[in-house]
Amino acid sequence: MGNSMKRQKTILLIATLDTKGQEALFVKNLIEEKGVRTLLMDVGVTGKSPLRPDFSSLEVAGAASRTLQELLSFGDEARAMGEMAKGAERIVAEHFEKGDFDGVIALGGTMGTALALRVFRKLPIGVTKVLASTVALSYFVTPQAVHSDILMVQVATDLWGLNRVVKKDLIKAALAAACAVESGNEAQEESAPFIAMTTLGGSYLTYASPVKEALEREGYEVAIFHSVSMQGAIMERLIMEGRVDGVLDLCPQELLTEHCGGYCCSPGRLKAAAQMGIPQLVGPGGIGAFPWGSLEDLPERFGGRLTKWHNEIASAIKATEGEMAEVARIMAKRLNRSKGPVVVVIPEDGFFEYDRPGAFFHDPEGRRVFINTLREELNSDIEFVSMDCHINDPQYAERVAEIALRILR
Repeated sequence: MGNSMKRQKTILLIATLDTKGQEALFVKNLIEEKGVRTLLMDVGVTGKSPLRPDFSSLEVAGAASRTLQELLSFGDEARAMGEMAKGAERIVAEHFEKGDFDGVIALGGTMGTALALRVFRKLPIGVTKVLASTVALSYFVTPQAVHSDILMVQVATDLWGLNRVVKKDLIKAALAAACAVESGNEAQEESAPFIAMTTLGGSYLTYASPVKEALEREGYEVAIFHSVSMQGAIMERLIMEGRVDGVLDLCPQELLTEHCGGYCCSPGRLKAAAQMGIPQLVGPGGIGAFPWGSLEDLPERFGGRLTKWHNEIASAIKATEGEMAEVARIMAKRLNRSKGPVVVVIPEDGFFEYDRPGAFFHDPEGRRVFINTLREELNSDIEFVSMDCHINDPQYAERVAEIALRILR
Protein backbone atom coordinates (compact mmCIF):
# COMPACT_ATOMS: atom_id res chain seq x y z
CA MET A 1 0.00 0.00 0.00
CA GLY A 2 2.93 2.35 0.82
CA ASN A 3 4.19 2.18 -2.78
CA SER A 4 0.75 2.78 -4.32
CA MET A 5 0.39 5.95 -2.22
CA LYS A 6 3.83 7.26 -3.20
CA ARG A 7 3.60 10.68 -4.87
CA GLN A 8 4.58 10.69 -8.51
CA LYS A 9 7.79 12.67 -9.04
CA THR A 10 7.66 15.67 -11.37
CA ILE A 11 10.25 17.40 -13.55
CA LEU A 12 9.89 20.95 -14.84
CA LEU A 13 11.09 21.17 -18.47
CA ILE A 14 12.15 24.65 -19.64
CA ALA A 15 12.68 25.50 -23.32
CA THR A 16 11.95 28.11 -25.98
CA LEU A 17 9.12 26.13 -27.57
CA ASP A 18 8.97 28.38 -30.62
CA THR A 19 12.44 27.17 -31.67
CA LYS A 20 12.95 23.96 -29.69
CA GLY A 21 9.47 22.45 -29.49
CA GLN A 22 10.45 19.24 -31.28
CA GLU A 23 13.38 18.62 -28.95
CA ALA A 24 11.29 19.48 -25.87
CA LEU A 25 8.58 17.00 -26.87
CA PHE A 26 11.22 14.30 -27.39
CA VAL A 27 12.64 14.90 -23.88
CA LYS A 28 9.15 15.15 -22.32
CA ASN A 29 8.13 11.77 -23.77
CA LEU A 30 11.36 10.10 -22.61
CA ILE A 31 10.87 11.34 -19.04
CA GLU A 32 7.23 10.31 -18.93
CA GLU A 33 8.10 6.84 -20.27
CA LYS A 34 10.13 6.46 -17.06
CA GLY A 35 7.02 7.12 -14.95
CA VAL A 36 7.97 10.69 -14.06
CA ARG A 37 5.47 13.50 -14.64
CA THR A 38 6.50 16.64 -16.53
CA LEU A 39 5.51 20.28 -16.38
CA LEU A 40 6.42 22.31 -19.44
CA MET A 41 7.48 25.98 -19.38
CA ASP A 42 7.75 28.00 -22.59
CA VAL A 43 10.29 30.82 -22.41
CA GLY A 44 10.18 31.74 -26.11
CA VAL A 45 9.20 35.36 -26.75
CA THR A 46 6.98 34.83 -29.82
CA GLY A 47 4.34 32.72 -28.06
CA LYS A 48 4.23 30.44 -31.13
CA SER A 49 4.42 26.96 -29.63
CA PRO A 50 3.61 23.61 -31.27
CA LEU A 51 2.87 22.25 -27.77
CA ARG A 52 0.50 23.32 -25.02
CA PRO A 53 2.76 24.28 -22.09
CA ASP A 54 1.78 24.26 -18.42
CA PHE A 55 3.39 27.70 -18.11
CA SER A 56 2.96 29.68 -21.31
CA SER A 57 5.36 32.34 -22.51
CA LEU A 58 2.50 34.81 -21.87
CA GLU A 59 2.48 33.78 -18.18
CA VAL A 60 6.27 33.92 -17.96
CA ALA A 61 6.35 37.43 -19.43
CA GLY A 62 3.48 38.40 -17.11
CA ALA A 63 5.47 37.25 -14.08
CA ALA A 64 8.02 39.92 -15.09
CA SER A 65 5.17 42.47 -15.49
CA ARG A 66 5.53 42.43 -19.28
CA THR A 67 3.46 41.41 -22.29
CA LEU A 68 4.88 39.46 -25.22
CA GLN A 69 3.99 42.39 -27.47
CA GLU A 70 6.16 44.66 -25.31
CA LEU A 71 9.07 42.22 -25.46
CA LEU A 72 8.81 41.89 -29.24
CA SER A 73 8.64 45.67 -29.57
CA PHE A 74 12.14 45.90 -28.03
CA GLY A 75 13.59 44.51 -31.26
CA ASP A 76 16.32 43.12 -29.00
CA GLU A 77 16.38 39.39 -28.26
CA ALA A 78 18.87 39.76 -25.40
CA ARG A 79 16.74 42.32 -23.57
CA ALA A 80 13.55 40.34 -24.18
CA MET A 81 15.08 37.09 -22.88
CA GLY A 82 16.41 38.96 -19.84
CA GLU A 83 12.80 39.85 -18.96
CA MET A 84 11.67 36.26 -19.60
CA ALA A 85 14.42 35.08 -17.24
CA LYS A 86 13.00 37.33 -14.49
CA GLY A 87 9.54 35.88 -14.98
CA ALA A 88 10.83 32.30 -15.12
CA GLU A 89 12.76 32.85 -11.86
CA ARG A 90 9.63 34.01 -10.06
CA ILE A 91 7.42 31.18 -11.31
CA VAL A 92 10.04 28.51 -10.57
CA ALA A 93 10.71 29.80 -7.04
CA GLU A 94 6.98 30.00 -6.25
CA HIS A 95 6.11 26.54 -7.60
CA PHE A 96 9.15 24.86 -6.05
CA GLU A 97 8.14 26.33 -2.69
CA LYS A 98 4.70 24.74 -3.16
CA GLY A 99 6.29 21.34 -3.94
CA ASP A 100 4.95 21.27 -7.51
CA PHE A 101 8.13 19.75 -8.97
CA ASP A 102 11.16 17.78 -7.77
CA GLY A 103 13.75 18.63 -10.41
CA VAL A 104 14.29 20.73 -13.50
CA ILE A 105 15.74 20.21 -16.97
CA ALA A 106 16.41 22.93 -19.53
CA LEU A 107 17.41 22.97 -23.20
CA GLY A 108 19.24 25.88 -24.77
CA GLY A 109 21.80 27.70 -26.84
CA THR A 110 23.43 30.77 -25.29
CA MET A 111 20.11 32.52 -24.55
CA GLY A 112 18.38 29.45 -23.13
CA THR A 113 21.51 28.51 -21.17
CA ALA A 114 21.80 31.98 -19.59
CA LEU A 115 18.13 31.85 -18.60
CA ALA A 116 18.41 28.30 -17.24
CA LEU A 117 21.51 29.07 -15.14
CA ARG A 118 19.76 32.07 -13.64
CA VAL A 119 16.72 29.94 -12.76
CA PHE A 120 18.88 27.11 -11.38
CA ARG A 121 20.62 29.52 -9.00
CA LYS A 122 17.24 30.12 -7.33
CA LEU A 123 16.93 26.43 -6.38
CA PRO A 124 18.60 24.89 -3.31
CA ILE A 125 21.75 22.77 -3.47
CA GLY A 126 20.79 19.12 -3.89
CA VAL A 127 17.75 19.67 -6.12
CA THR A 128 18.18 17.91 -9.50
CA LYS A 129 19.14 20.43 -12.19
CA VAL A 130 20.04 19.22 -15.70
CA LEU A 131 21.09 21.43 -18.61
CA ALA A 132 21.42 20.18 -22.19
CA SER A 133 23.21 23.00 -23.96
CA THR A 134 25.16 23.83 -27.09
CA VAL A 135 27.59 25.82 -24.90
CA ALA A 136 27.76 23.67 -21.75
CA LEU A 137 31.54 23.36 -22.10
CA SER A 138 32.58 26.82 -23.22
CA TYR A 139 34.05 30.08 -21.97
CA PHE A 140 30.50 31.46 -21.66
CA VAL A 141 29.57 29.09 -18.83
CA THR A 142 31.76 30.35 -15.99
CA PRO A 143 31.71 29.03 -12.42
CA GLN A 144 30.17 32.33 -11.34
CA ALA A 145 27.33 31.89 -13.88
CA VAL A 146 26.68 28.34 -12.65
CA HIS A 147 27.10 28.89 -8.88
CA SER A 148 25.18 25.70 -8.15
CA ASP A 149 25.29 21.91 -8.42
CA ILE A 150 24.11 21.01 -11.91
CA LEU A 151 24.53 18.21 -14.43
CA MET A 152 25.51 19.62 -17.82
CA VAL A 153 25.22 17.72 -21.10
CA GLN A 154 27.20 19.18 -23.99
CA VAL A 155 25.10 18.42 -27.07
CA ALA A 156 27.18 17.52 -30.11
CA THR A 157 25.03 19.31 -32.71
CA ASP A 158 22.88 22.43 -32.55
CA LEU A 159 19.35 22.10 -31.18
CA TRP A 160 17.80 22.64 -34.60
CA GLY A 161 15.46 19.71 -34.93
CA LEU A 162 16.18 16.06 -34.20
CA ASN A 163 18.94 13.96 -35.71
CA ARG A 164 20.62 10.70 -34.72
CA VAL A 165 23.46 12.49 -32.88
CA VAL A 166 21.43 14.99 -30.87
CA LYS A 167 18.88 12.31 -29.94
CA LYS A 168 21.62 10.40 -28.08
CA ASP A 169 22.53 13.51 -26.10
CA LEU A 170 18.91 14.34 -25.26
CA ILE A 171 18.34 10.73 -24.15
CA LYS A 172 21.27 11.04 -21.72
CA ALA A 173 19.93 14.31 -20.32
CA ALA A 174 16.33 13.10 -20.01
CA LEU A 175 17.23 9.78 -18.36
CA ALA A 176 19.68 11.47 -15.99
CA ALA A 177 16.95 13.86 -14.83
CA ALA A 178 14.30 11.14 -14.50
CA CYS A 179 16.58 8.74 -12.59
CA ALA A 180 17.91 11.51 -10.34
CA VAL A 181 14.49 12.71 -9.17
CA GLU A 182 13.31 9.12 -8.66
CA SER A 183 16.23 8.21 -6.43
CA GLY A 184 18.17 11.30 -5.41
CA ASN A 185 15.76 13.62 -3.64
CA GLU A 186 14.44 11.21 -1.02
CA ALA A 187 14.31 12.76 2.44
CA GLN A 188 16.84 11.14 4.77
CA GLU A 189 16.98 11.05 8.53
CA GLU A 190 19.94 13.30 9.31
CA SER A 191 20.50 13.87 13.00
CA ALA A 192 24.30 14.28 13.16
CA PRO A 193 25.61 17.88 13.18
CA PHE A 194 26.90 18.69 9.69
CA ILE A 195 30.43 20.14 9.53
CA ALA A 196 32.12 21.60 6.44
CA MET A 197 35.91 21.46 5.98
CA THR A 198 38.03 22.93 3.17
CA THR A 199 41.27 21.56 1.77
CA LEU A 200 43.26 20.91 -1.42
CA GLY A 201 44.28 17.55 -2.83
CA GLY A 202 46.31 15.20 -0.63
CA SER A 203 49.59 16.11 -2.35
CA TYR A 204 49.31 19.66 -0.93
CA LEU A 205 47.52 19.23 2.42
CA THR A 206 47.17 16.14 4.62
CA TYR A 207 45.11 17.19 7.67
CA ALA A 208 41.69 16.35 6.20
CA SER A 209 41.57 12.61 6.97
CA PRO A 210 42.77 12.67 10.61
CA VAL A 211 40.58 15.68 11.49
CA LYS A 212 37.55 14.16 9.76
CA GLU A 213 38.05 10.85 11.58
CA ALA A 214 38.42 12.59 14.96
CA LEU A 215 35.16 14.51 14.49
CA GLU A 216 33.27 11.50 13.15
CA ARG A 217 34.26 9.49 16.23
CA GLU A 218 32.41 12.14 18.26
CA GLY A 219 29.24 11.86 16.17
CA TYR A 220 29.72 14.67 13.63
CA GLU A 221 29.15 14.29 9.88
CA VAL A 222 32.00 15.93 7.95
CA ALA A 223 31.97 17.00 4.29
CA ILE A 224 35.18 18.05 2.52
CA PHE A 225 35.15 20.93 0.00
CA HIS A 226 37.93 21.39 -2.57
CA SER A 227 39.25 24.95 -2.58
CA VAL A 228 40.27 25.33 -6.22
CA SER A 229 36.83 24.43 -7.53
CA MET A 230 33.24 25.71 -7.32
CA GLN A 231 32.86 23.76 -4.10
CA GLY A 232 33.87 26.73 -1.95
CA ALA A 233 30.95 28.72 -3.39
CA ILE A 234 28.61 25.76 -2.95
CA MET A 235 29.74 25.46 0.69
CA GLU A 236 28.98 29.17 1.22
CA ARG A 237 25.49 28.60 -0.23
CA LEU A 238 24.86 25.61 2.04
CA ILE A 239 25.88 27.74 5.03
CA MET A 240 23.50 30.53 3.96
CA GLU A 241 20.72 27.96 3.55
CA GLY A 242 21.24 27.04 7.23
CA ARG A 243 22.40 23.52 6.45
CA VAL A 244 25.88 23.67 8.06
CA ASP A 245 26.45 23.60 11.83
CA GLY A 246 30.13 24.55 11.87
CA VAL A 247 33.02 25.11 9.46
CA LEU A 248 36.70 24.19 9.54
CA ASP A 249 37.83 26.64 6.87
CA LEU A 250 41.44 25.51 6.97
CA CYS A 251 42.06 26.31 3.30
CA PRO A 252 40.45 29.61 2.22
CA GLN A 253 42.90 29.79 -0.70
CA GLU A 254 40.28 31.44 -2.92
CA LEU A 255 40.86 34.71 -1.01
CA LEU A 256 44.41 34.82 -2.39
CA THR A 257 43.34 33.62 -5.84
CA GLU A 258 40.61 36.25 -6.13
CA HIS A 259 42.92 39.04 -4.96
CA CYS A 260 45.72 38.03 -7.35
CA GLY A 261 43.49 37.46 -10.38
CA GLY A 262 44.11 33.73 -10.64
CA TYR A 263 41.58 31.06 -11.58
CA CYS A 264 39.03 31.74 -8.84
CA CYS A 265 35.90 29.61 -9.11
CA SER A 266 34.54 30.74 -5.72
CA PRO A 267 34.85 34.48 -5.06
CA GLY A 268 33.48 36.05 -1.88
CA ARG A 269 34.66 33.38 0.54
CA LEU A 270 34.58 33.61 4.39
CA LYS A 271 31.35 35.63 4.36
CA ALA A 272 28.52 33.15 4.95
CA ALA A 273 29.72 31.65 8.24
CA ALA A 274 30.42 35.13 9.60
CA GLN A 275 26.91 36.24 8.72
CA MET A 276 25.17 33.07 9.98
CA GLY A 277 27.11 33.04 13.27
CA ILE A 278 28.15 29.38 13.14
CA PRO A 279 31.43 28.29 14.80
CA GLN A 280 34.48 28.79 12.56
CA LEU A 281 37.97 27.36 12.86
CA VAL A 282 40.14 29.01 10.23
CA GLY A 283 43.61 28.14 8.93
CA PRO A 284 45.95 29.32 6.14
CA GLY A 285 46.07 26.17 4.00
CA GLY A 286 47.40 26.78 0.48
CA ILE A 287 48.07 30.47 1.03
CA GLY A 288 51.38 31.29 -0.62
CA ALA A 289 50.56 30.14 -4.15
CA PHE A 290 47.39 30.37 -6.21
CA PRO A 291 45.97 28.28 -9.07
CA TRP A 292 46.08 28.97 -12.77
CA GLY A 293 45.25 26.80 -15.77
CA SER A 294 47.79 25.62 -18.34
CA LEU A 295 51.18 27.35 -18.11
CA GLU A 296 51.01 27.78 -21.90
CA ASP A 297 48.25 30.36 -21.29
CA LEU A 298 50.13 32.34 -18.61
CA PRO A 299 49.40 36.08 -19.10
CA GLU A 300 52.11 38.75 -19.16
CA ARG A 301 51.15 40.08 -15.73
CA PHE A 302 52.50 36.87 -14.18
CA GLY A 303 55.73 36.97 -16.20
CA GLY A 304 58.80 36.29 -14.05
CA ARG A 305 56.76 34.65 -11.27
CA LEU A 306 57.77 31.27 -9.85
CA THR A 307 55.30 28.75 -11.31
CA LYS A 308 54.72 25.02 -10.86
CA TRP A 309 53.11 22.65 -13.36
CA HIS A 310 50.55 20.43 -11.61
CA ASN A 311 48.96 18.67 -14.57
CA GLU A 312 47.70 19.48 -18.09
CA ILE A 313 44.85 21.66 -16.79
CA ALA A 314 46.26 23.16 -13.59
CA SER A 315 49.35 25.00 -12.37
CA ALA A 316 50.31 27.19 -9.41
CA ILE A 317 51.83 30.68 -9.19
CA LYS A 318 53.79 32.02 -6.19
CA ALA A 319 52.32 35.01 -4.32
CA THR A 320 54.34 38.14 -3.57
CA GLU A 321 54.87 39.45 -0.03
CA GLY A 322 52.52 42.35 -0.81
CA GLU A 323 49.81 39.91 -1.86
CA MET A 324 50.36 37.85 1.30
CA ALA A 325 49.87 40.96 3.43
CA GLU A 326 46.75 42.02 1.56
CA VAL A 327 45.10 38.60 1.77
CA ALA A 328 45.70 38.64 5.54
CA ARG A 329 43.86 41.99 5.70
CA ILE A 330 40.96 40.61 3.64
CA MET A 331 40.74 37.53 5.85
CA ALA A 332 40.80 39.62 9.04
CA LYS A 333 38.17 42.04 7.74
CA ARG A 334 35.76 39.19 6.96
CA LEU A 335 36.41 37.28 10.20
CA ASN A 336 36.01 40.45 12.26
CA ARG A 337 32.37 40.62 11.12
CA SER A 338 31.58 37.17 12.54
CA LYS A 339 28.53 36.83 14.74
CA GLY A 340 29.70 33.49 16.18
CA PRO A 341 32.86 32.00 17.73
CA VAL A 342 36.05 32.12 15.64
CA VAL A 343 39.43 30.51 16.26
CA VAL A 344 42.38 31.01 13.88
CA VAL A 345 45.07 28.30 13.99
CA ILE A 346 48.35 29.15 12.26
CA PRO A 347 51.20 26.66 11.64
CA GLU A 348 54.22 28.98 11.45
CA ASP A 349 56.52 26.59 9.54
CA GLY A 350 54.48 26.23 6.34
CA PHE A 351 51.02 26.43 4.84
CA PHE A 352 51.14 23.57 2.27
CA GLU A 353 53.45 20.72 1.25
CA TYR A 354 55.57 22.76 -1.19
CA ASP A 355 56.12 25.42 1.48
CA ARG A 356 58.75 23.48 3.47
CA PRO A 357 62.48 24.25 3.75
CA GLY A 358 64.04 23.35 0.43
CA ALA A 359 60.67 22.87 -1.27
CA PHE A 360 59.55 24.68 -4.42
CA PHE A 361 57.40 27.42 -2.84
CA HIS A 362 59.16 27.73 0.53
CA ASP A 363 58.60 31.35 1.60
CA PRO A 364 59.36 32.16 5.26
CA GLU A 365 59.29 35.94 4.61
CA GLY A 366 55.88 35.80 2.88
CA ARG A 367 54.51 33.71 5.74
CA ARG A 368 55.93 36.08 8.35
CA VAL A 369 54.26 39.07 6.64
CA PHE A 370 50.95 37.18 6.42
CA ILE A 371 51.02 36.05 10.07
CA ASN A 372 52.02 39.44 11.48
CA THR A 373 49.42 41.30 9.39
CA LEU A 374 46.67 38.87 10.32
CA ARG A 375 47.53 39.04 14.03
CA GLU A 376 47.51 42.86 13.94
CA GLU A 377 44.27 43.20 11.96
CA LEU A 378 42.11 40.62 13.77
CA ASN A 379 39.77 41.79 16.54
CA SER A 380 41.15 41.08 20.00
CA ASP A 381 38.22 38.79 20.86
CA ILE A 382 39.15 36.33 18.09
CA GLU A 383 41.26 33.50 19.50
CA PHE A 384 44.61 33.33 17.67
CA VAL A 385 46.59 30.09 18.06
CA SER A 386 50.13 30.04 16.66
CA MET A 387 51.92 26.68 16.38
CA ASP A 388 55.60 25.89 15.86
CA CYS A 389 54.95 23.28 13.17
CA HIS A 390 54.08 22.76 9.50
CA ILE A 391 50.42 22.45 8.45
CA ASN A 392 51.03 18.84 7.38
CA ASP A 393 52.64 17.80 10.69
CA PRO A 394 50.45 15.44 12.78
CA GLN A 395 50.33 17.89 15.71
CA TYR A 396 48.50 20.47 13.57
CA ALA A 397 45.68 18.04 12.77
CA GLU A 398 45.54 16.95 16.43
CA ARG A 399 45.28 20.53 17.71
CA VAL A 400 42.70 21.49 15.08
CA ALA A 401 40.51 18.51 16.02
CA GLU A 402 40.82 19.32 19.71
CA ILE A 403 39.84 22.99 19.23
CA ALA A 404 37.08 22.10 16.77
CA LEU A 405 35.45 19.74 19.25
CA ARG A 406 35.62 22.46 21.92
CA ILE A 407 33.99 25.23 19.83
CA LEU A 408 31.45 22.94 18.15
CA ARG A 409 30.17 21.69 21.50
